[in-house]
Amino acid sequence: MRLQKPATRMTIFTGNCKCSYTVGLVGLSVCGFLLSLYTSYVELRAEHDRSYRAMCDISERISCTKVFTSRYGRGFGIIGPVLGDDSHLNVPNGFYGIFYYFIVAAFSFSDHLIISRLNSYLILLSNCLSLYLAYLLYYVLEDMCIVCVTTYAVNFISLILALQKIQVLIRDEQVMRAFKVSKSK
Repeated sequence: MRLQKPATRMTIFTGNCKCSYTVGLVGLSVCGFLLSLYTSYVELRAEHDRSYRAMCDISERISCTKVFTSRYGRGFGIIGPVLGDDSHLNVPNGFYGIFYYFIVAAFSFSDHLIISRLNSYLILLSNCLSLYLAYLLYYVLEDMCIVCVTTYAVNFISLILALQKIQVLIRDEQVMRAFKVSKSK
């Protein structure tokens, strides 16, 4: 009977490490996708029914409907003034989120370093956009939006996972190069 070596932190994560980051990124993308779908639903429903009250409307100062139906709820408050309110790009922010989280989930399945870096850049861009939207939420609209803040958290955690996945991919690439060099000698 052979005794097994006790598992260390390194041995636990080697092998399935990339997979766990992929699962985490895809899971967060699904959460972001669902939040974006809900955002779009609330905004479109509120546009057609002024008396509509969403689940996330808790009080006068904690109201996602107020945020989603503000001028910043479409085209991030940028596209309307630049391209006009009738522009095909001036859609609810949730529509952009639906598309974005789908792309991030798709890219997350790749273990290629270039695609993972591209995914990290997209996620970094979404975090910059989250900072902009958080500023608008707190200082301009003077409101609290639970769905918005949850989306910011999803984006931030996604950034951490994406950067950790890149570190693992770089480490694996270095190990493979070293293995090829030692094998060729």
